[in-house]
Amino acid sequence: MYNEAKAATREHLNKLFPERQIIHRASGQINSFVIGQKSQIFATVTALFIAIWCVLTLGNLLWGHNPLRSPSKEVKRVEAEYERRLANSRANEANALALLESQRQEFQQARQDFEDRHGVIRDIMSSRNTGASFDDTAPITSVKYASSNVMMAPVVRDSLPRRSRSDIIESHQAEITGLSGVSLTNLAKDQNDILIGTEANAQNSIEYSRAIVRETGLSVNTLLKEGPNGSGGPEIAIQTSSTVDSGSFIPRTDSIRARVEQADAMSRAMQSVPLGHPVDDEYYRTSAFGPRKDPFTKRTAFHGGVDLAGRRNSAIVATADGTVSFVGTRSGYGRVVEIDHEHGIKTRYAHLANYSVKRGQIIAKGEKIGGMGSSGRSTSTHLHYEVIFQGRTKDPEKFIKAGRYVQQN
Repeated sequence: MYNEAKAATREHLNKLFPERQIIHRASGQINSFVIGQKSQIFATVTALFIAIWCVLTLGNLLWGHNPLRSPSKEVKRVEAEYERRLANSRANEANALALLESQRQEFQQARQDFEDRHGVIRDIMSSRNTGASFDDTAPITSVKYASSNVMMAPVVRDSLPRRSRSDIIESHQAEITGLSGVSLTNLAKDQNDILIGTEANAQNSIEYSRAIVRETGLSVNTLLKEGPNGSGGPEIAIQTSSTVDSGSFIPRTDSIRARVEQADAMSRAMQSVPLGHPVDDEYYRTSAFGPRKDPFTKRTAFHGGVDLAGRRNSAIVATADGTVSFVGTRSGYGRVVEIDHEHGIKTRYAHLANYSVKRGQIIAKGEKIGGMGSSGRSTSTHLHYEVIFQGRTKDPEKFIKAGRYVQQN
């Protein structure tokens, strides 16, 4: 059976693929090639395989099943991954924009905070009285004179306990941590340095003025109460802006404002204290303040000023700023000029030879008001100089001595 099938197959192949001879003639020569059965079968199988492969490929192209393309599930997976990454990128972008906006708002708030603080500092600095006639920038611990040692102590009550400079700087650095780093920290330090310096200068000015006033024998509190503005002073309103009211800044600046206001009040009061020399020429003292032997009666009597002798018509000058309140003749004084310096202080210049001012005239310290003479109850050319506070005469020598200290410093 097997042999019969084998023989039938061989017979069938011999019919389909008989041995073929190819005769080729070229240039008068004849060549022949023999193609065997096996070669024909191999060529036929190869051609059939190629044909089948081409048909299958064409079918896949026609029906959308291109073997060169990824399967549809893989395409969908890649598309889903792309969408996921795109969504993550957009979310990251939105988070970055939100963080940037938050940082921008924090920086704007910090900038506004510093601007408001600088505004407060400018208000404090601009409120300082720059018209003082003495240097109030040097630190003062005590003021020594020939006759006394005047110690000074602050009198302004802080709304917060006093703290060291480093503590204040560190506290404000902590407030701005995380806003914009070192630059804002440096700004906060600069602002605190300004406030600390302003407070120190104001306190030095207060202490300096109090020392000078005490040397004259006057009461500082009474002197301030006699001022033209009274003793209350302006009310200092505390700002309530949320950007400014951070930590202890407002209470601290309120305390500094109070010190600056008191320094200005003391400075204005100092302008009324007669610290100058009444004679703008060589002179010598002939009679001191207090009990003395009267030159006419030879009996002990109270002398309400000092007598300063010199050349006739030596220039007599105002010892402080003020307004001429009287020009004329008084019994016993002869020709007199009186000047009202405000804060309850007046000065009297008697026995003048002539006048250089008139009543109601505004006079400046050092300005000539008349010439030395011997008018009235007088034995010779001299100036009778009085300092009057609240209607009572004070020792002018104390004022002249305090004025010497001011001029030396």
